[in-house]
Amino acid sequence: MYTPTVKVKKSGVPVVSKKELDAIGERFVADFQPNVPKNPEPVDIDGFAELYLGMTPDYQYLSHNGIYLGMTVFNDTNKVIVFDPTSQRAEYISAKARTMIIDKQLLEENQQHRYRFTVGHEASHDILHTAYFAYDPCQISMFDDYEPMIQCRLDTPSGNKKNTTEWNDCDWMEWQSNTLSSAILMPKCAVELIANRYREHKDLKNPIHRCILVAHISNAFDVSIAAATTRLKDLGYIDKNDTTDYSIGTTLMDFASVVVAV
Repeated sequence: MYTPTVKVKKSGVPVVSKKELDAIGERFVADFQPNVPKNPEPVDIDGFAELYLGMTPDYQYLSHNGIYLGMTVFNDTNKVIVFDPTSQRAEYISAKARTMIIDKQLLEENQQHRYRFTVGHEASHDILHTAYFAYDPCQISMFDDYEPMIQCRLDTPSGNKKNTTEWNDCDWMEWQSNTLSSAILMPKCAVELIANRYREHKDLKNPIHRCILVAHISNAFDVSIAAATTRLKDLGYIDKNDTTDYSIGTTLMDFASVVVAV
């Protein structure tokens, strides 16, 4: 199993660039599902988290309004707060270390893309941030406010909108997990394989062509249009300041397939 080595701050938060996270994501996918880099297909993100990393999945309602999509538990605890829809109250449950809790709402129809990105996000916390949340059980009384878990709020793949100079440790860890989740679900080399082949025949200055490329990436890796768009912006295929809504791309591809079939 691949184990990345990264620098960390005194607090335990990794100091890692987007380029390094891309490389880490590629290495993980090449080790876990080696056909993906040369033959792009959806990464088995459930298998990656559970079978490869050894995390334990669990499914609970994490809030009454869907504000939390997932949670990673780093140490054994009996203080995981979940929401009971029957009693309409919050309650505590127990969870073992390295449990990944996914909000049950993500199991509903049409939530597959959000579910996959969230599993990738929680797996990324396990990879990158275990040391930050580590503690000595013999000295736990010293940490009365210690939280052995991290709750991940509803967020877009594009991440935190605050200026990075204002980010705290939690902001950096959320950005790192979003970025690594994207790098695992859409490995750089595999995205480039599709995008470069497409660009040989299509001018990406044309918004329709960009739209279809976004849909290609979305379909190839089973990710949302928003996640595919962000990934293509990060890799330079779409201008970062482009505000085009590329959701029409899927419709165009569906229409084209119907025309071909007829």
